[in-house]
Amino acid sequence: MSETSVIHVLVVEDHPVVRRAVCALLSGDPILNIVCETADGGQAVQKAEELQPELILLDIGLPGISGIEAARRIRRVSPKSRLIFLSQHDSVQMVKDALNVGGHGYVAKIDAGQELLKAIRSVREGKQFVSQRIMSQGWKMDTQNSADG
Repeated sequence: MSETSVIHVLVVEDHPVVRRAVCALLSGDPILNIVCETADGGQAVQKAEELQPELILLDIGLPGISGIEAARRIRRVSPKSRLIFLSQHDSVQMVKDALNVGGHGYVAKIDAGQELLKAIRSVREGKQFVSQRIMSQGWKMDTQNSADG
């Protein structure tokens, strides 16, 4: 993702209140353009293939197929999209699972207000991002494979 170009974002979140809050947060940044919002994993894969967004914010607990399975499929149909998981789950194992299927970042929903824009900046710069909440549980960034690998 380029530092200065507009970033097209697909937001995948099944809870309408959370989805609206995420979109409101993103709309405050002029380089972020929400191209689509969806509420389930199957639609996420379809929209990722159709729109080829630079960034996908993806919940894990989705109806239909899970965010983990959606990410696996998205990596095949939209390989250049960067994935940031946004989830209520904050276990180290869940983070490992999410990053192992191609995630570039992981933000605990409870911390999204403080960390989501930081995560987007990090991922835009080619870095991996994991919420401080997970880092404090002993997460080590160097224990993960590259999300691009």
